Amino acid sequence: MTQMSGFPTLRPAYILKLRVGEGNPVGAVQSGSEFVHYAKGTISTIPGAAPEVNAQVLFAGDWLYFDPDKQHARMNVKGVARTLRGEGINFSYSGVSKVTPELAGIFSGQPRTVPFGLSTMRVIFEVGSERLKELENSTWIGNGRFLYEEGKLLVEVRIAQVVASEDMD
Repeated sequence: MTQMSGFPTLRPAYILKLRVGEGNPVGAVQSGSEFVHYAKGTISTIPGAAPEVNAQVLFAGDWLYFDPDKQHARMNVKGVARTLRGEGINFSYSGVSKVTPELAGIFSGQPRTVPFGLSTMRVIFEVGSERLKELENSTWIGNGRFLYEEGKLLVEVRIAQVVASEDMD
């Protein structure tokens, strides 16, 4: 299929990895909220992307909501990171994930790798550094999965910049 004019494209840029910590379920509240704490993580730049970001995630948490029918989960992640240069990054993302039996198993204590294809999200960055202002001034989209490696469960989000079309039709 050829690209139709006027539609944006995506430019791959960053990989966010968060180590999944202890969950702290709120219980059967009206919203179905469940808090999942992410202890540590990283934001890294893929080759050729700008601005370069190599950061340590200091804190992150996911206020996770399951639909009443348990077919979809709605994530609301907020976190703080610091680059190796000392620049602060406030980040958040929200999105929707299909709940498959494999994904449901993770939430019942069975860590495993779940492939991409179940969740997408919108990512927002807030920064004070002038060098990183492009993060605030762009639109970012992510594709997520759970990754089980070296005995640790991680959330991995591949983040791409939305690039406006310059086509004239």
